[in-house]
Amino acid sequence: MAYSKRFRILIGCALLISLAVAAATGATSRLKKYVSANPAFLVYKPEGWIVTPENSGSALRISVADPAGTSRVEVSFADNHQTRFNSLTLLASESRKLKSRYPDLALSEVQACKDQAVSCAVATVAYTVNRVAVKGRLFCHADANQAAIRSYRAPASDLRAQRPLLLDILTNIHILRSQGSGGRGQSPAPLAVQLVPRRAQDGSLTISVPPDWNFQGQGGKAIALAPGGEAGFIFTTFDVLPPRNYGVPVAPNVILSSYSPPAQFVYRIFEKFGNHDIRVLHAEPDMQMAAQCLQQIGRRCEAADIQLSWVSPKGASCLGSFKVMNALPSIMGQWFSLVAGIWGPPNDLARHLPMLEQIAASFSINDRYAKAYIERGLAHLRELQAQTRQSMQSLYQAIDDNQAAWERRQAIKDNSQSKWDDYRRGNSYWISDLEGGKVYETDPWGTRDTTMGDRFEGAPYDYIHFEGENPRHPSENMREISSYELQHMTGGPR
Repeated sequence: MAYSKRFRILIGCALLISLAVAAATGATSRLKKYVSANPAFLVYKPEGWIVTPENSGSALRISVADPAGTSRVEVSFADNHQTRFNSLTLLASESRKLKSRYPDLALSEVQACKDQAVSCAVATVAYTVNRVAVKGRLFCHADANQAAIRSYRAPASDLRAQRPLLLDILTNIHILRSQGSGGRGQSPAPLAVQLVPRRAQDGSLTISVPPDWNFQGQGGKAIALAPGGEAGFIFTTFDVLPPRNYGVPVAPNVILSSYSPPAQFVYRIFEKFGNHDIRVLHAEPDMQMAAQCLQQIGRRCEAADIQLSWVSPKGASCLGSFKVMNALPSIMGQWFSLVAGIWGPPNDLARHLPMLEQIAASFSINDRYAKAYIERGLAHLRELQAQTRQSMQSLYQAIDDNQAAWERRQAIKDNSQSKWDDYRRGNSYWISDLEGGKVYETDPWGTRDTTMGDRFEGAPYDYIHFEGENPRHPSENMREISSYELQHMTGGPR
C-alpha cells in the first residue's frame, strides 16, 4: 500500500528532532523529572534549569532555560480551529514576535514540507540576548486542530556542544492529557493570609500586605514583594534621559533610553529589576487616560493596559497586569514613565487573586487618579485569568484531537504494514463466525486450525489457492483479517 505524500512528510519532519536526539548518548541520565499540575505537563531537565509555563489567550507555552537565560528550550501549543495557520504563516508570525524583542534577528536555512497543507516548516535563527550571540532552530507545525512551535537556542560558540542536551529536553516535554480539563473543576481555595498595614516613611501612602512581604515606600512610590518575587504590587515612576549621558552615573530610578511607547518600554522597566524572559502577552492603548494627561499632569502622554509575564531574579514565574503611562519627551529629550499594577504566579493565580484584590483595595495615596491605575490593573488581571481558564479548555481539546488523529494515522499505518508483512511471509488469517471466532492460519503449504492444531495440506488450502472456504464447514466463507487485527483481537502478539 502506498502512503500519502503528506503522511510521509509529516513523519519525516517529526523524525528531524528524534534522529538528532538518538545521536546523543547518556544525556537523559543528567535530567531530572519536573511535574506541573496546572497546566498539566512534565519535563525532564538539568538540575537548576528554570521551567516557566504560560497560559494566556488560547495558547500554552512552556520554557526551560539555564540560570543565565541564554540556553533555552521552548514549546508552545495554540488552538488553530479559528486562526487556521499553516506552518509557513506560523513561522512568519513567530519570527515577527522574535523580531520585536530582538531587532537583530536573522533567519536562515528555511525549509518547508512540500505538501499542499504546508504541514511543517523549520528555520535557523540567530540574534543577541543580553549581549550574547545566540543561535538555534525553530520547528513549526500547523494542522486543522492546533499550531505547535518547538525551538531551542544556545550561545552560538557553544551550540554544537549543547545541541544534544537541548534536543533531549525538547523531546521530553509532555502534556498530561489526563489532567487537561482546563479548569472545569472547583476553584481552588484562596490563600488565607492576614494582611498588616504598612506606611511609607514620609507618610505619602499606606498599604496592607502579608507580613513576610518586603515593602519599600517613599515619595508616593511603593513596591511590595513576596519573598521569592512570585507575587507583588508596584506603583512607581522612572525618570528617563537620552541615551547619551556622557558617562555621568545615573540614579537607581533613572533609565537611559530614547522614547518608546508603553508596550515597548515596559521591557526596560522590568529588566531594571533584574527580571528576564519578559513577554508582553497583551497590550491595549488607553486613549481616555492619555487624553486626561494634559489636564492632570500638564504634559501629553501615552498610556496602555499591559499583561506581562516574566521570570524573577530568584527564578519565580510571574504573570501580571499593569498600567504604563509615558509622558512625552521635553525639548531636552527628558521624559518619565509610570508603572502601576499587581502580579502573581501563573500556576496558582486563582488562589492569589483574592489576596491581591485586598492589597490593591488597601492602597491609599493622595491621588485618586493614580489609585485608579491599580484598580484597573486588578480588573484586567481577573479578565486575563477568566479568559485563560476558558481558552485552555479548547486548547487541551485541540491537543487531544491532534493526538487522536495521530493515533488513527498510526493504526492505519500499522495495519497496512502488517498486510505487507503477511504477504511477504505468505500468510493469511481467517475468522470463522460459525465456529465462534475460531482463527485459521494459512501458509505456503496449507491451512492450520489454530485452536485444535489440525492442518489441511496442499491445494486448495495453501496460501496461494485458499479463498476462505471453511475446511470443516464448506458452506461457510470465512472473513480474512491482517496479523495486526489478529493481535488486537487476541490482546497480544501473533
